[in-house]
Amino acid sequence: MNKSTFFLLSILTIAFYPIIYSQEDTTVQRLSVGFQVGLNASTVTGTSFQGINKVGLLSSICISKKIKENINLDLNLSYSQKGTLKPPVPKNGDYTKYLMKLDYISSELYCRYQRKGIHYLGGLGMGVLIRAEETDENNQVIVGNGDFSKMEITGALGILFPLSDKFGIGVLGTHSLIPVRKHANGVTFRLNRGQYNQVVSFILKYTILS
Repeated sequence: MNKSTFFLLSILTIAFYPIIYSQEDTTVQRLSVGFQVGLNASTVTGTSFQGINKVGLLSSICISKKIKENINLDLNLSYSQKGTLKPPVPKNGDYTKYLMKLDYISSELYCRYQRKGIHYLGGLGMGVLIRAEETDENNQVIVGNGDFSKMEITGALGILFPLSDKFGIGVLGTHSLIPVRKHANGVTFRLNRGQYNQVVSFILKYTILS
């Protein structure tokens, strides 16, 4: 286990320990457990390519505990594919392609508020980069653009629509709070400190135990 993974698991344990072993209830049976799957539509801001063009997978193990009648704390352990894509545009005579793949293992801690049957959530996440690759139209690996950060801190806002006691669908937007990579030229301007992941996730959630 590398240092980044150990750090992530340590923070995950510390963050959720008091939720599981609260003074009011020391039994884990009150926890809600499930999983979610979905698609990420992503881009990396700070690059020269515009638009959310890359599609990736999202899968999570979800643990939740109700702390008030309409408020839950949710902890997710996720695998998430991010990055950006500049596709070729043959009709414009542009056959160039650029693909950045960034895969993360991450944990997210959300506060979820329920009102009139709709769930609103917001929170923070921390991820460990497990894969980073840039390729061109010939699937040749591109080098020399700089190293990616091994850690990612994200902020998220989302909405979840329950379909039944077990199923729900939702949309989640996440954005890196610190750069995932510095600009190649090292230039910064105000809040633009480098390149940032920007992701819209479309999810299907299933609750196994509640």
